[in-house]
Amino acid sequence: MDNKVCGVVVTYNPNINDLQILINSMTSQVDEIIIVDNGSSTDFSGLQIPDKLYFEFLNENAGIGIAQNIGARLAIKNDCKFVCFFDQDSRLEPKFISSLKDAYSDLTQQGIKVGALGPIIIDERSGKKFPFYRYTTFKRIVVSADENEKYIETQQLISSGTFFCVDIWSSESENHEGFFLEYVDTDWCLRLSQKGYKLFGVTKAHLIHKLGDDRKKILNVLEVPIHSTYRYFYVFRNGVYCSFYRKFPFSWSSYNIFRLISFYFIMLMLKKDKLKFTKYVALGIYDGIRKNFSRKLK
Repeated sequence: MDNKVCGVVVTYNPNINDLQILINSMTSQVDEIIIVDNGSSTDFSGLQIPDKLYFEFLNENAGIGIAQNIGARLAIKNDCKFVCFFDQDSRLEPKFISSLKDAYSDLTQQGIKVGALGPIIIDERSGKKFPFYRYTTFKRIVVSADENEKYIETQQLISSGTFFCVDIWSSESENHEGFFLEYVDTDWCLRLSQKGYKLFGVTKAHLIHKLGDDRKKILNVLEVPIHSTYRYFYVFRNGVYCSFYRKFPFSWSSYNIFRLISFYFIMLMLKKDKLKFTKYVALGIYDGIRKNFSRKLK
């Protein structure tokens, strides 16, 4: 196995222009591209497809966790050493992959047990750089993306742009396939940390990301995403499950419960369909406590 890098993209009814931009930005940087499509109705015939790109079409929307697992397994089967996950609405900046590979080599040579690396993510609309996070009891510490530092240790990486060596990938370290969406990346990162791996943001690697959700500011300070109502079922189901059953650090679990409670009351003020929202939250809490992942809302 050489140092081949595979970019794994999960799609669901993508905007073809955005997907083409992503593919174009990847082509010169990775050795293989695998697109796992979650049962889209999109016509992909207009895409300009490089020889290194492979499609894996699923019959239905199986969720982000399953789709990423399938992509990673295919990358390993094709003898790739590194995998980098991408959302369909991201775009790589120049030297993105080389910066992550160099960082991996540098950190491992220092004797650090590297679990995964991530880039500085930049919102396409606002130009805002997303920070990294660490946790103390009931509190999340925001670590700004300071480019004066080469690496920023973090407890959590956003899925798009996450880069890892396949040596860490096994049946025990794959995504939780029952989550469908929400907390998939958080759960994966925290499980890696439990095993003694470290996660870092790499400040030389930049990823442009288009946020799909509307966002509203509370008191002109706190900015919150406004999702489709059904997604809050997954937020609360998976969030409750992670806090109560995963045995993650108390600092994270306590903050997460505090966040969910705060999030409910904030969204209750903002959502127009308050009864439906509350029903989905209640269903999520109920299923999370019961460890029930069979219910699917779309």
